[in-house]
Amino acid sequence: MRLKKAKQLGILAIGLSALTPQFVQAAGGAGSKFLGGDFSYNGFVRWDVAFSTDDRVQQANQFGDLANGVPIRRVVGNPALNYAQPLLPTDALIGPAGIIPLGSLAVLPPTEGVTNLQGTNDTFTRYVPKKNQLVNYNLLRFEITPTLAWGDWSLITRLRAAYHPDHLGMEEFAAGDYANINGGFDGGTTPDRQFQGRPDKLGFAVDGKKNPLFFERSGRNYQVDLPAFFLQWNSGNTTVRVGNQTVAWGQLLFFRIMDTANGLDLRRHLILNRAVEEYADARESAPGIRITTQITDQISGDFFAQQFIPTIINNVNTSYNVVPSQFYLHDRYWQDGAYKKANFGIRFKGEFGNYNLQAMYTRRYNPLGAIRWTQSGVNKSLPNSNILGLAFNQYCNLVLGTGGDGCGPILAGTPFEVAPAGVFTAEEWFNYAGYIKLDAMEGLDRAIDEFESSQMLLARTVNGDFAAAEGELSAFFVAAEGLHGHIERKYFQENVFGLGGGYVTEAEPGSIFDQIIMNLEATYTPKRVFTAIDLRQGFDKRSEIQVGFVAEKYQRFSTEFPATYMVFQYLWQKESDLVGLLLDGYGSENYSSNGVVLDPTIPTSNNPKITPGVKAGANYAVFAMLQPFPNYIWELSAATLVDVQGGVLFQPGVVWKPRGNITLNMFYNFVHDNAWGNNANKNIVRLIGQTNELTLRLGYQF
Repeated sequence: MRLKKAKQLGILAIGLSALTPQFVQAAGGAGSKFLGGDFSYNGFVRWDVAFSTDDRVQQANQFGDLANGVPIRRVVGNPALNYAQPLLPTDALIGPAGIIPLGSLAVLPPTEGVTNLQGTNDTFTRYVPKKNQLVNYNLLRFEITPTLAWGDWSLITRLRAAYHPDHLGMEEFAAGDYANINGGFDGGTTPDRQFQGRPDKLGFAVDGKKNPLFFERSGRNYQVDLPAFFLQWNSGNTTVRVGNQTVAWGQLLFFRIMDTANGLDLRRHLILNRAVEEYADARESAPGIRITTQITDQISGDFFAQQFIPTIINNVNTSYNVVPSQFYLHDRYWQDGAYKKANFGIRFKGEFGNYNLQAMYTRRYNPLGAIRWTQSGVNKSLPNSNILGLAFNQYCNLVLGTGGDGCGPILAGTPFEVAPAGVFTAEEWFNYAGYIKLDAMEGLDRAIDEFESSQMLLARTVNGDFAAAEGELSAFFVAAEGLHGHIERKYFQENVFGLGGGYVTEAEPGSIFDQIIMNLEATYTPKRVFTAIDLRQGFDKRSEIQVGFVAEKYQRFSTEFPATYMVFQYLWQKESDLVGLLLDGYGSENYSSNGVVLDPTIPTSNNPKITPGVKAGANYAVFAMLQPFPNYIWELSAATLVDVQGGVLFQPGVVWKPRGNITLNMFYNFVHDNAWGNNANKNIVRLIGQTNELTLRLGYQF
């Protein structure tokens, strides 16, 4: 395997060397003739690095788990009493008379690395250490964009290669360090990218396929793709493009109202790249056709049809992943045949003096998809190193007839897997449900009443009873010595209708009110499929409305300085937040019956308000500016995203160009997820609350 991988990397290196400037110059050079056409190219080599200035690692990662190192008391509930009353060591597993007397069981020696699990009730400390890291992001990039033109025809390509080395200031979770605990990690059908070796920083694999994108090859540390590879034909007022490409509609920073054609690739830097570049580096290209035409002097049309490619989210235990590492995410893009599906859309835009109008329609598969509980498919028994695990295994053998395999065959039909470094306490369960905008109580019930195997293991719905929820969660966390959940991501078709209008103001030339470009955009999506806040099998269907406003202007404040670019934007969404999570799941409080507070920014009680939701829709504002200096050697920028519920992302930046082909770019991401002092679970910034960082880019252009 190592020889094969070395050979592949060698072939890749040869291929990249063939596209270096030296090779291009040998082929004719920029602006010369090649293969009978006009040849030109440009490109860059760049190093991107982001230094963490936070004393916390991303909460969704193993090293950032808020329960690490915190002693938490666990009280196991009695299954015979629906878990609402404690299970005593003198009780039996089922009923007053019982069939498995706990006191008669002799457990195996405790699992290495796991402590305090000999009784039914205990005080447990999560054994994964808390760690900080110096570097969040460390990427070497090479890009080249060769173009070959023959009259009305041109071939436009863009090759991108990225490499993210290991270590170098990054604290990376190594699955092998925990392989001797409960059989290590399995992960069902996705072991090649989750909890096997070190984190997969740049790879995109889905269930059933390691490299599902035709124009990309990627792995744990590298990505090579062709974001642009299309043939273009221009004739009069019409342009046709066929091949791998992106379609950028809409004009809003951070917001994507009419930008509906393509999903996003969030692997490289989530949404924390330089904001004034919009989504230029994140928009995911797709094979297809695009036709643009000027119908009249005032009206233009734009049509596209493309392969459906989903939004690519960050893999588990990388610096910017937002899906907690206690979950295995099964992506059904390949298995369900979604890769065979297509998106298409059409837009008309008219310019009438100072006014513009536009209308669009897109029929697409939502690139974010929707997530629900799914069977783990992992046949692994509960450990026999604690009384409760042994008792459940005996119950499975004697009552459920598993033939000496314990509860493994039954657990395979539930959404859970016995594995190290999982969820261990009710406090973790409630905290992380709130973090990812889910309902902890209803989510528990759906994992039980929609899976027969869960009920066979004596799991029972709690129906809003917090004492029963804590007793039941503690019972299975103690018995399993840690559980991982299994969820799946599926994709659904939807129709997006959009209208927009704009106006350019006229006032005294040079005044602040002159030439303000204002645009209002709105979309309506009936019956959009969302992730339900209880992860139920039926998902959640809502009609979504988005309304966005943008005002932008170039204003010259001094004759010595170039004009300052300024922009203000506002977005309102009826049902979901900026990343597509339902607002119903907002505002969860922590649960604690013993005074343990995992996150002081979240209200905590022993009878919390579960997902009160945000009733007035999501509201976001953006302010941004860009100021070049004389001779354009220096450039200052700033951008702010505000969630009115209390989250702020502020990004000041500076660009220095000491030479025309060398650029040093520096910007800082300041994140505050409870700026108004309220519940941090009420705003979107909560998902990146631990990513205060300084980013440097050093680039050479050719």
